[in-house]
Amino acid sequence: MSISWEVQDLFVSSAGSTGAVHAGGAIVEQGCSIRFARFPAANGIRELLIRKSDGGRAGLTVRRTEDGKILVCAVARRSPAYLAGLRYGDEVLCVEDTPVQGEQLPRVRELVQQNVRNSIKLRTRDKPRERYLTIARDVEKGYGFRFVDGEITFVRPNTSAEQRGLERRLQIIEVNEEVVVGMKDEDVEAIICATGDTVTLCVVPVKVYRQMFAR
Repeated sequence: MSISWEVQDLFVSSAGSTGAVHAGGAIVEQGCSIRFARFPAANGIRELLIRKSDGGRAGLTVRRTEDGKILVCAVARRSPAYLAGLRYGDEVLCVEDTPVQGEQLPRVRELVQQNVRNSIKLRTRDKPRERYLTIARDVEKGYGFRFVDGEITFVRPNTSAEQRGLERRLQIIEVNEEVVVGMKDEDVEAIICATGDTVTLCVVPVKVYRQMFAR
């Protein structure tokens, strides 16, 4: 399902905006603050020490791809894993210094269960070619972009979106730290419009998205 061009005009021009938008029959007030805590990593590799919650959980779920990669497919908001810097789509390379590339999920689960400390150590690789862009809303030109099924289809010239490097054929993965993969466009639009005057997007090339995440 694709969002209408009329609704997406909010991202191209905000003239006449009253400070609230209608999305899916609900009014979404603007002004939510941006909370962004993902820091760059050297060569995309991260060494994470994840503190477990009182119940011994870290707040993440993984899956195994056909080529043997262990990918993070869910991270609970504000969970220990999330606060440590783990995000949707990251690849798990090692669990407690034991490589897991090519391993079956039961083996990965076994390594986690064997860990009886209050923390667990992971080595991860960021999503391939991921980029985080913070885009300011122009009073007349809006955010300056449109998207269909999460894919950027238009970027208006001479806007913050263009200046920050947003371009066509990029897939939106996160909006202000919230994973939007699989969401309807109108729901993504509501999240963007509720942020106020700036929005932070995590994007990857559409080709990368389809190869690694779509299934």
